[in-house]
Amino acid sequence: MQRTLAVSGAAAMVSAALAAFILRGRAPEPTPVEVAAKPAPPMLYCEFYNFVGRAPKVGFTFAVAHKGEAPAFTQINQIEADGTRTTFGGDGTPSPRWTFETGSPPILVSPDDAIRIVLYGYEGAKSSSAWFEAGLRSIQYLNLDGKCRRSGA
Repeated sequence: MQRTLAVSGAAAMVSAALAAFILRGRAPEPTPVEVAAKPAPPMLYCEFYNFVGRAPKVGFTFAVAHKGEAPAFTQINQIEADGTRTTFGGDGTPSPRWTFETGSPPILVSPDDAIRIVLYGYEGAKSSSAWFEAGLRSIQYLNLDGKCRRSGA
């Protein structure tokens, strides 16, 4: 008799659990929320080569902001041939803002006027992510050929 009670009790518990599962039903699937991807900010990367092996000697990365007619170029980092990277603006000090001189071709001028980057193929906001010709003019790096590429929105 106890065995019958135990089996009956177990069957009752399984039946109750099954009934609860059926009555509860499935929870509705959550509606997926689409998050619009924030476009990457416009950037300009330029690298310049040594004369011998066409290996990169120095590279510059700029954040580009369009304020009115002329874009504003703020230097983010500078990468040397030996791999050293100088990052600007990370320690609370403002990043260097280079002057954009319109002309044919346009020129970027460093804040201390020691470096000039001639942007031969720059087309402003119309520039694609394709590389275009550029030239570096400075006493420290001499006159170097190179190329630049725009990325971001």
